[in-house]
Amino acid sequence: MSMERSIIIGVFCYNRAAKLKTCIEALLKNPECASMDIVFFSDGYKKEADKQGIMEVRAYIDSLTGFRNVIKHYRDRNYSTGPNFQTGLTFLSENYDEFIIVEDDLVVSPNYIKYLMDGLDFYRKDKSVFCITAYVFPITKEKTYPYDTIVYKRFCSYGWAGWADRFDTVIWDKDQLQHMMDTSPGFKKRMNAEGYDLVRMLKKQISGVISTWDVQLQAHVAENQLKVIYPVLSKVSNIGFDEESTNTFGINYLVTPIDKGVKKTFSYCKGDYIVPELQAQIKKPYGLKALVTRKLINEFIRVTNRVKKAG
Repeated sequence: MSMERSIIIGVFCYNRAAKLKTCIEALLKNPECASMDIVFFSDGYKKEADKQGIMEVRAYIDSLTGFRNVIKHYRDRNYSTGPNFQTGLTFLSENYDEFIIVEDDLVVSPNYIKYLMDGLDFYRKDKSVFCITAYVFPITKEKTYPYDTIVYKRFCSYGWAGWADRFDTVIWDKDQLQHMMDTSPGFKKRMNAEGYDLVRMLKKQISGVISTWDVQLQAHVAENQLKVIYPVLSKVSNIGFDEESTNTFGINYLVTPIDKGVKKTFSYCKGDYIVPELQAQIKKPYGLKALVTRKLINEFIRVTNRVKKAG
């Protein structure tokens, strides 16, 4: 890797030291890490009970080796998930040409960095591509399909990489988001075309019911009719579906086969190479039937947990 390349790994974390350790240990199996800088965006504690976990996370970061440089953004207060990511991504886009993102509940394959870095090279000049994700639901493809990537139109936050120049016009402000939703012709249709959960999620973000960041990026992708590059085989798994998690709960619908990391050379399809059958497979978990089923199962889990605690 050229030392002149303006690229960095950004990690977002809260109070889960054990998960962060698992995440970073997997990341360090990528040989490229030794010559790369990494920056941690560690949010402050929301309640006193979270303080100890925050201190453990930061103690682990302070002890970390294996990267060229470790940069620390320790928040002096609780930003919450959305603002922590927004300010972190703004910092990355203002100071680096490219960045690779990891969250503390992700375990990546040994070829995660190579796949994303080569993808950043391949799609850099194609401004119709917003970013590259390393996660994908289980995909069944024809044996004759020649590529290691799929073009889709939904942002995926489970391990991804992007270019700074794609983030200049992302809208974070809730009033501007509301205005776009109300006035942009066909916006809601474009959003929900990639999943029936998206407009509902954006409304929750605008009203303050949730504090997230990825739905704003999806709004940007939908409004500007951009593309997201997916792998045919996931390079990341999510270990965040438990009581420690802030924004994940219930049935873990993200289980998928994971790349063993042996392959280090990838074939990237062009940004206009659309395969409807593969796109339909990626969309299936966000279709109406799948969303309703998950909602019913999660509600059953909530009720069961309440009964257990009451008993």
